Amino acid sequence: MKNIKLLAAAALCVSLSSFLSAEEAVQDENYFKTSAATLTAEETVRDLTDKDAFPVPLRQDSKIAAAAIVNGGVQAWNVINSGKPDANLSSSYASAIPGFSFNWANFSGWKKKEVVYTYTVTNLMQVDVIKIKYAVSYYYNGQDLTTDKTDAARLPGVVQRSEAMKGHYITNFTVRPLTMNIKWGWKFSLNVRMSDPMNIATSDNPVAYLQADLNHITSTPFSTDGGMWTYGVDGLGNFKDMSAQDKAVTIAVPEQAETPAISWN
Repeated sequence: MKNIKLLAAAALCVSLSSFLSAEEAVQDENYFKTSAATLTAEETVRDLTDKDAFPVPLRQDSKIAAAAIVNGGVQAWNVINSGKPDANLSSSYASAIPGFSFNWANFSGWKKKEVVYTYTVTNLMQVDVIKIKYAVSYYYNGQDLTTDKTDAARLPGVVQRSEAMKGHYITNFTVRPLTMNIKWGWKFSLNVRMSDPMNIATSDNPVAYLQADLNHITSTPFSTDGGMWTYGVDGLGNFKDMSAQDKAVTIAVPEQAETPAISWN
């Protein structure tokens, strides 16, 4: 019994010492100062299988002009609020699809592209105070290859009319958090705002395009910093990270010419 009490007391001392050392670390002003922030990415592309959920159809309450590429989802949504996934993520998506009635069952050949990003903030104590992994994913390449094969279309004097809807569209564009590790005193938020869909090809054979701005905010009790990550996707599966492209562009600063010495004599 005496040995058990001694072990319990030792364990209590260890836990208290750990708590105090953590408290001392937080009191260090370098704990709330950023040393580096990095963003890395990995990309996957695959065909859909029976295990995948089929892209959701156009919302019935949408009012859409004919022959237009429209967003069949939402325009903006929250992904992470103060370090927690948003409760409405399951219904938060954007799409760039034909703006008139069509049969989703006729579309086949869908593929899914996913780019996983890891965002890490390291403080001056060399502690990773924020480590967020999030995925940007969407379906593309779905095509309508059906034609009108009704008896009426095959009657003499009747020209068979193609009912196939041409074009390459995007559906179920989502941004979702995968893992989050945020240290005490730090906060992180992420939200998405979509552009209006565009056609970047011809009117006869459209290719849909969407652009997403991801606004991220990092804060401590002493400061708040934010920025934007911008991604562009199209119906052919192309993915562009505009933020990475901007970082790759360097502007040469011309050397300052020395001011000539002026003699007042």
